Amino acid sequence: MQKRANHLIAIKAFTRQSLPIPVPSGTSWESAVKTLLEKWEDERTGYLSVRSPISFETLFERSRQQKGIFPLIAEERAAVKSFAYYPSLGILQIRDAKGVILGYRFKIPPHLLTTLNNSSQTLNSYEAGTSRGGGRDRLRLGPRGLYETRHYAVWADYSKKYVESQELLEDGEKGREWLRENQELFDYCSNQLRFLCPEQYVRLTGSVVKDMAKTQNADGARKLRPLGGAWHEACLNQGMDSKSGSRCHQDWLDDKRLFNCVAPFGEGFEGGELVLWQMKMRIGLEIGDGFFFYGSLVAHEVMDITTGVRNSIDLFTHASNFELLAKHEKAAANKVKHLVKEKLRATRKKEERRKVEENAGARSKIQQGKKLRQSAACLMKNKSGM
Repeated sequence: MQKRANHLIAIKAFTRQSLPIPVPSGTSWESAVKTLLEKWEDERTGYLSVRSPISFETLFERSRQQKGIFPLIAEERAAVKSFAYYPSLGILQIRDAKGVILGYRFKIPPHLLTTLNNSSQTLNSYEAGTSRGGGRDRLRLGPRGLYETRHYAVWADYSKKYVESQELLEDGEKGREWLRENQELFDYCSNQLRFLCPEQYVRLTGSVVKDMAKTQNADGARKLRPLGGAWHEACLNQGMDSKSGSRCHQDWLDDKRLFNCVAPFGEGFEGGELVLWQMKMRIGLEIGDGFFFYGSLVAHEVMDITTGVRNSIDLFTHASNFELLAKHEKAAANKVKHLVKEKLRATRKKEERRKVEENAGARSKIQQGKKLRQSAACLMKNKSGM
């Protein structure tokens, strides 16, 4: 346990400033990290661990194919009946043969989902065909199904800089209030990620956040920051019922090395298992469950809702944010190289001027010596002539 706590500290998944709890008097913050880790492990005692029939490496390699092409198994609609089914009975961890975690179901405190449900009801509903940024409809009839959806995001998909999503700008203060009211939920899910896959947490909250903060929002009132806890974007899906359903899709724009975090909520529903096609699994997700998985690598869909209405949130991060960070880092590196070259060039010029001045001084001394010798020779000649 101490070794894992030391690792969390070494990679800066935890710092003195980022501890989620105050450090008790007489206790070091390093000890506080170990205590938090022990508590997290105690809470997931007895979790079910299962093996995926496909590896992360294979999923990642196959994701390099052209976007929009789903795995062949997704065309075999009847095959889903033979998939392994894991009902919502507790914590579930899915690993591949090399031990890489491909999925993780965890429990969310009820009061956080109550707040999510109540705050989501304060947002205005949209009618079919309502326009939104990017030319899409807020009442979505597309590759994912027919239901109401909002994206509150900071991304760089359609711009050369980080920008807030059009939907957040349109919803304005109501949208920002929804984000504030659910910050505790986002932080809870982020802490689950911080313990489970700390490298992902560091990737989400490290250099890219500092780079993002250099940009102001549209009205210049605030610096941009992630909106879904560690994740940079939050999607709110509402109104999925027996008439709407979901369709097989992959989140092609999401970063391939980061989990999505999904959590259903509402007044109650039945059905709606999450199908992970290449992994040949059906994951039971009820109200109170959160689930991490690679939405960019795995084709997935929500099975039919038999009764009730299923709402959900999806915390995610688009790859464009890291691509923009890489461009900024490359530009900064090139600027440093340019400055170094300029400094070397200036040093060389200074050295050349110094040598020219030294040579000029040496030539001047030679000329002066020559004149002195000539004057001395003239004096000697004059004396000898007397």
